[in-house]
Amino acid sequence: MDTKSTNGEQARRELLAERFLGRARLERYLRELPDLDGALALHAWNERYAGALHVILGYAEIALRNAMDRALSALGAAQMGTAHWTGVDSYHYNGERAIPDSMRIPSAISPLVRQDVFRAHQHAREASLDRVAARQSPRTDRGYGHEDVLAQLMFGTWCRLVGRPVTSRETERTQRLWASVLHDAFPHVPADESGRIRIARKLAQLREIRNREAHHENLLYVDADGVIDAVMSLLAAIDPAYGRGWVNPDPVRQVAYDDPRRNEPIRTAAFKLTGVRLAAGRYSARQLLDALARQSLENSGRVLFCNSVRVRNQYFGRLRRIVLYADADPLRGIRGYRLPAQWVAGGYRPGSRWYAVNNLRMSAEPAESFRLLGKDKSLREAFESTRANFAYLR
Repeated sequence: MDTKSTNGEQARRELLAERFLGRARLERYLRELPDLDGALALHAWNERYAGALHVILGYAEIALRNAMDRALSALGAAQMGTAHWTGVDSYHYNGERAIPDSMRIPSAISPLVRQDVFRAHQHAREASLDRVAARQSPRTDRGYGHEDVLAQLMFGTWCRLVGRPVTSRETERTQRLWASVLHDAFPHVPADESGRIRIARKLAQLREIRNREAHHENLLYVDADGVIDAVMSLLAAIDPAYGRGWVNPDPVRQVAYDDPRRNEPIRTAAFKLTGVRLAAGRYSARQLLDALARQSLENSGRVLFCNSVRVRNQYFGRLRRIVLYADADPLRGIRGYRLPAQWVAGGYRPGSRWYAVNNLRMSAEPAESFRLLGKDKSLREAFESTRANFAYLR
């Protein structure tokens, strides 16, 4: 086959892949593995990874739903005289467009999830009619009950009941709900506000990943061990026995290990420092760079940096070589694991994404020599556009 026909076949394959996946989705995988076969293999791996994550996230959701239902049933019994807090004892959906007053749910949760519960009634009614029409279920009744409504509630409903992982006026309702009954769903974390914050953080993490896998978004930088830890710690908060034999995380680890990028070279990245204000005053980018270099020299070439970098929701992945520069200064590679003294004195504390990076080299190459993922856009241009600040890379 001559070169012209080979190129033509390649172009047709790329066009077909673009039509099937969409240009934006395909380009995301091509940025990781620039040849078409590699990008398609990575996309196929991503779907396998989503499937493996779906299984353990599903177990987490089932355990979460049942634990919170038990706690809310006690609330329903106390407030309404029935454990069916979803309102099925007073209301069944019959085509209403607006939430009727007859759908009675506990006042402590009504402002948080009343709309969610109403939609769950609607979907439970539709499912009951479909069940009878299909004649594929041993159930022959046309009605629905509390368990049917529970099954239709979304993961986001449970997140809203726990609330955001902050203590503020915005979360006062969820704070009161947690203190009154909801902490009973998680008896193995503190019953005070710190316990609610802990669970809220886990739920927020799992919800983001669940939404990504459910909508077939890329999971290219979703850390398998991080997801497994979040799932297992959530289950342990409900009942430590749930972590023994009920959920098998090994398939997630195996698929993650099969990542087609495993044998690809790890990237080099350049980060432009910008000024930052700390308690001790404002430091320019140049001062920060000098402080990092000085700290590195004083500690055998070791300075704290992050190896899983996220800037404005853009993941850059694992990095072998990191180059820092300030404005038009020459690039400098910095190694190690410690924060400059004035950052510590200024009250800055590293986030959970910080950990040690080793084997980074010094460099005097210009910023323009570093290209972002093989594209025309230089890393200098990329980081000037996002104004990435070293202090904000958590």
